[in-house]
Amino acid sequence: MSRSPVSIERQGIALVVTMDDPSSRNALSDAMVAALGDAVAAAQQDPAVRALVLRGANGSFCAGGALKGSGASHDLATIRETNVRGGALFRAIFDSRVPVIAVVEGPAFGGGFGLACCADIVIAGPDASFALSETSLGLVPAQIAPFVLHRLGTRTAIRLGVTGERCNAAQALSIGLADHDARDAAMVESILADRIAMIDRCAPGANAATKALFHTAGAIDAQHYAEHAADIFIEALTGEGQEGIAAFASKRKPYWREDKA
Repeated sequence: MSRSPVSIERQGIALVVTMDDPSSRNALSDAMVAALGDAVAAAQQDPAVRALVLRGANGSFCAGGALKGSGASHDLATIRETNVRGGALFRAIFDSRVPVIAVVEGPAFGGGFGLACCADIVIAGPDASFALSETSLGLVPAQIAPFVLHRLGTRTAIRLGVTGERCNAAQALSIGLADHDARDAAMVESILADRIAMIDRCAPGANAATKALFHTAGAIDAQHYAEHAADIFIEALTGEGQEGIAAFASKRKPYWREDKA
């Protein structure tokens, strides 16, 4: 049996998924895409999982797509199917019901850059390096484009795409690609623990609804948005909101908090 390219660990409310293929710097091979997809799906199905952490082992986050066997002389139909499966993975991460935290240590190139853009929170370690490297190979950031645009906006996405410019952690923070710039490994872990603890404070259903609302609000006609938003608010109010308001009034922690101390 072949070794899985990912390792999975539960840390409190978080499912930590670590890409671990040193032979390719965690490139998005068919096996890697399938394993990541299974892990993301498992996180959606387990109500005890309230945060999903993506990170890489061996000094790399993700070096991008697996290029071996991708030349024009190979079966283009198969290559196209692989590309579509990669797109489905990016969409699944972006649409995750639970908040996704990407911990970027080492290179995040091409598809790895895209994985970071699909996350809700990006923590950049001191050796993090980001690049839309596809155009330097004569390729295009096809499947990740919507998520890069969502994260960076058109102007910055195009600039990085047509230059292949590399960004370090501080530069990634300055353009909104990263949310946190950690100066050392200990700070990476401290920020990660703090973000998970803050997610624990929030109701899981409310978090899922909030993510969905922010992802879809711009596509809803302004004339109908108020009614749509009111429906979502009432659903929250009559669900987890009852417990949240009661807990606030009683000066206690709501039932969803793992840390009740």
